[in-house]
Amino acid sequence: MTIKEIVIGVKNRTGELSRIIGHLYENDVRVPAFWVGTENKKASLRLIVSNPEAAMSILTGLGFKAKTVDVIAVRVPDHPGGLNTILKLLHSENVDILHIYPCIEIQDTVLILDVDNTKKAVKVLKNNWINLYDEKIYNM
Repeated sequence: MTIKEIVIGVKNRTGELSRIIGHLYENDVRVPAFWVGTENKKASLRLIVSNPEAAMSILTGLGFKAKTVDVIAVRVPDHPGGLNTILKLLHSENVDILHIYPCIEIQDTVLILDVDNTKKAVKVLKNNWINLYDEKIYNM
C-alpha cells in the first residue's frame, strides 16, 4: 500500500518554491505534504499532491525533470511514543528511512516515509496494526 511522491530538482533561489506551488494550485492541484532539501544552489523538492498525473504534466511543462517514487503514508498512533512505535518497528526489520515528513492538510497525524525497502516496511507496519493510506489520501 503505497502512494506516489513526485521528486524534482530545483534551483535554490528566492521565490522558487512559491512559483512551483502556485502553478500547481492554479491548476487545482493541492499539495498536502512536501519536503525540501537544499545544498548550495540546488534543491530537491518532494511532493505529495492531490493529482499526481496532472502535477507531472504541469511540472514537465515548466521544464522540470520530474519523477515519481513509491512512498508510504502512515498514520502515527495517537498515544505518547506513537512516532517511536513506527520507528522501532522499521528498525527491528532493518528498514532504513531515507526521507520522512508530515502531511499538513490532513486532520490525523500522517507521515510520508521514503524507505530503502518499501515492500518490507509495508508488511511490518500492517502486521503491527499501523494504519497506512492509499491513493485516497490525495483527496482528503
